[in-house]
Amino acid sequence: MSPAITNGISGMPASLPGLGRSPARALAATCTLLLLGLALSTAAHAAARCPDGARCGKVTVPLDRSNPSAGTIDIAYALLPRRDTTRPSLGTVLPNPGGPGSPAIAEAAAWSELLGPLRRRRDVLLIDPRGTGESGALACPSLAAQDITTIDLQGVATTCGGDLGARAGYFGSAAIADDFAAVRSELGIEKVDLWGQSWGTYLMPVYAARHPDSVRSIVLSGAQPIAFDPWGRDLLRASKRVIGLVCRRTHSCSGRRVLGELSRLVRRVRRRPVSFTAPIPDGRVRLAIGERELASLAYGRLQPPAVYGLLPAAVGAAIDDDYALLKRVVATIRLSEIYVLTLDPSSGSFAQLVATTCHDYPHPFDIGAPPQQRQAEYDRALATIDRQEFSPFTPAAWFQSGIWAAPACLGWPADPTAASPLQGRQLPDVPVLVQSGDLDTNTPIEQGRQAAAQFPHATFAVIANAGHTPDTEPCGAAMAIDFIRNLRTDPDRCRRAGSPPAVVGPPARRAADLPAPAVRAPAPVRRAVAVALATIADAQAVAEFAQIIGRFDALRAGDYVATQRGLRIEGARVVRDAAANGTLEIRRRGTRTRLRLRGRGVRPARLTLRSRRRTTRITGTVAGRRVALRVPATH
Repeated sequence: MSPAITNGISGMPASLPGLGRSPARALAATCTLLLLGLALSTAAHAAARCPDGARCGKVTVPLDRSNPSAGTIDIAYALLPRRDTTRPSLGTVLPNPGGPGSPAIAEAAAWSELLGPLRRRRDVLLIDPRGTGESGALACPSLAAQDITTIDLQGVATTCGGDLGARAGYFGSAAIADDFAAVRSELGIEKVDLWGQSWGTYLMPVYAARHPDSVRSIVLSGAQPIAFDPWGRDLLRASKRVIGLVCRRTHSCSGRRVLGELSRLVRRVRRRPVSFTAPIPDGRVRLAIGERELASLAYGRLQPPAVYGLLPAAVGAAIDDDYALLKRVVATIRLSEIYVLTLDPSSGSFAQLVATTCHDYPHPFDIGAPPQQRQAEYDRALATIDRQEFSPFTPAAWFQSGIWAAPACLGWPADPTAASPLQGRQLPDVPVLVQSGDLDTNTPIEQGRQAAAQFPHATFAVIANAGHTPDTEPCGAAMAIDFIRNLRTDPDRCRRAGSPPAVVGPPARRAADLPAPAVRAPAPVRRAVAVALATIADAQAVAEFAQIIGRFDALRAGDYVATQRGLRIEGARVVRDAAANGTLEIRRRGTRTRLRLRGRGVRPARLTLRSRRRTTRITGTVAGRRVALRVPATH
């Protein structure tokens, strides 16, 4: 339900294999997931082209079907044929990756892989929704004049609405659904199996209500209902539930204690935010740890469940006045938001996102009314709500957490046509599978149940330990494939699937606090190796980000600078009393890291660490003494 474009385009992994072997490695792997989506989104949405073997084209449709004078728009499609053409097709799957604002054709490889078991006898029809990808991607040129480091969703929506002007009302889900039907009809396809992820779970019911005779079945993964709480209170309740659930399943923390510490920290930064800076391609940007940022962290901001493995340590350390880990997490979340706003519109259109959501989503005011009247209606509605329902945050902070909340569309152009896209239509009685990840805070299981209840006879399934779009998890994918094939499935088959994210411990402050490697060597050698391994883990955690923007901060001080072959490590401190300089090179068969260590917490050392598969070989000197060791690899 959140408007974050990364929902549909990041390609961010949702599982977290291999965590728990050591705090440093767990921290590195978790941070990597928070960062990796940025690099992957750039690669996934290079210039779109017709996928290999596909039949591509465009269908011209009216911008406004009730007003032919409004003009037309071309809707792009790619039809991926079944692999076995010697026998008749068993049908066509029509998927959508969510967003809004995300194209589908550029995700052809991902969809082909996910739907691979069905591709033998079934075709796949990918359509870029109007305003995205190759279907007239919408832009917000006026955003270039805004300070995107501080702008919130309401500011983005107001700016984009001003740019779109009279076109603002043309990009609702009903119009998109009718476009999909036009493409289907043009290609002579009688029936489709609809498959929606995230916002696609909003779009596909709209399609089904408007074109019921063409629907064979529906899969909704990470489902949201058409009508939901515009204040996002259900999302906050889900966030608290997930924090407690992760703690209980890992036996690594107390959910009650974590929420108590979060409340204390919120009160502290509300009075005095913690300022810091983070790197961007042309310098540094000033950021802060304030109530808004903690609300984004609690919400999860469309990160995988791994973020809840970091939250206890980040908040707990900050309570103890160690903000290093919290700064790292806040920086990745805020820089991700900034990055999304700078995407090429054909890769991810924020303008289309706000156009669709402001037109379709429920608001606590009349969006067809003038702005002054809207504000008055909004203020009256908010005054009737118990502020404790947003605890430990203020309503304003929660609305800025990344949820698509009540005030987002206050500045949107007046749109008297905006309304529920169902417009009184009934949803058809067709086979429907609704999936919810029980660690999803974006469209949580509470919303999944509501989404299932919209249909006469839907199957509702909870995927254990899955976050948003649980069909990207092995068990969830297998369940959905089974449903398309047989029009039924066991809804309980994934109740014990997967594993919860590993909960990391607080970051070490001193070299002596790092876990010593399990090698037979004098204490100074083991401590130097521990610092070296922790530095490598920290560098690998931010390597993808460093390659995008040129450099990234080490956990406590210093930098990792991107090079053609990896990273240059400049005064990197993962603990306060030891610093590392050197290089990390990524090679075909592993990595080679050369480090010079110094500081009060470690004896002077020169080490070369060669990691290959499951082993890291370490050679060099510590305090002039030669060493030659092997330890488990850090990745």
